[in-house]
Amino acid sequence: MRYIVIVVFLMVSYTPVKAIEINEQAVSCPATVGVEKVPLNLQQYKGKVVYLDFWATWCPPCKKSMPFLNKLRNELQGQGFEIIAINVDEKSGEASDFLKKYPVDYLTAMDPQGVCPQLYDVMAMPSAYFIDRKGKIRYIHLGFKERDEAEIRQRVLELLAEQ
Repeated sequence: MRYIVIVVFLMVSYTPVKAIEINEQAVSCPATVGVEKVPLNLQQYKGKVVYLDFWATWCPPCKKSMPFLNKLRNELQGQGFEIIAINVDEKSGEASDFLKKYPVDYLTAMDPQGVCPQLYDVMAMPSAYFIDRKGKIRYIHLGFKERDEAEIRQRVLELLAEQ
């Protein structure tokens, strides 16, 4: 009986969140950066091409993608490219430990409450959102395999070529 009450409560109290889609403006979410927990502000990246990457420590493809992404970011940063990774682990300490073992040069924010993946309707780990210089989401990439590297690079280069 208690299970039925809980299910009914959840059904009545559920408020759907409209997910962000291609060609819509990217939105900031309540992810935080560093021990000071500074709120992530995507607006400060307008004018740059941003690869917004949702990842988790328990995700094997995430671990495989990080060296490639780090290399790509370092190679193209001078052209206006940046990567922002949002970790969705419930315990941010796990992500910090992971990053000590597998460091990256790009910004990594934490969202242990999982609000950001809801806003972006994240369907896989990792999930990436390619944001153009005007702040619009142009492409979405789900998962990661080594064979995806050429496509990711090509999409970034296309967005960097736009003015």
